Amino acid sequence: MSNSPRVEPQQERATRRLANFLDVAAVLFAEIGYEAATMTAIAERSGSGIGTLYHYFPDKQSMAFALLSQYSQTIEAHWKPLMEQAETLSHTAFAEAFLERITEFLRERPACLQLLAAPIRFSRDPTARRALRVAIANAFRAKDPSLTNEKAMLAANIALQMVKGVTTLYAEAGPREKPLIVAEYKKALTLYLGSVLSEDERSSKERRR
Repeated sequence: MSNSPRVEPQQERATRRLANFLDVAAVLFAEIGYEAATMTAIAERSGSGIGTLYHYFPDKQSMAFALLSQYSQTIEAHWKPLMEQAETLSHTAFAEAFLERITEFLRERPACLQLLAAPIRFSRDPTARRALRVAIANAFRAKDPSLTNEKAMLAANIALQMVKGVTTLYAEAGPREKPLIVAEYKKALTLYLGSVLSEDERSSKERRR
């Protein structure tokens, strides 16, 4: 199934209506969960008829996919400044900032946690997925120019798998467990980067002087 709405808005009014539908869906998903939310409830809370909602989205899953696509783009924008600063950061600082950005994002968008735990399978466009991996790989190569493209891409893939792991556990954990999970993943990513990248923290500090 496509991750896009049924109809792409051509006018500003239609764009606002589509955005409103997604905002309302996000609120309902956060409040009562993906499975309990219904298209009827989304239409009613948005102040539109169910027919209008179906004009844009064929079902609830397509709305979830549209939100997840938005969330993916937003977190990548959160990471972009970090990628640009990677060369000057220690392994620890990079790992902490890398994971803090995703956990901060999840705290601000509780619907994302509900969708991550929902019984749906979301798949991003392969080109977009590769672009993110290339950006992270380039950041690693900036820290360690001796890395080959293949090794840098492998490290980027592993870092993103760690993100996938922390988001999965974070979504399932209670409030007291969440910071503990993040702290453990920060340790794991720091150790991994330390084993892959040849530059140590002292050389990073010397470049900043």
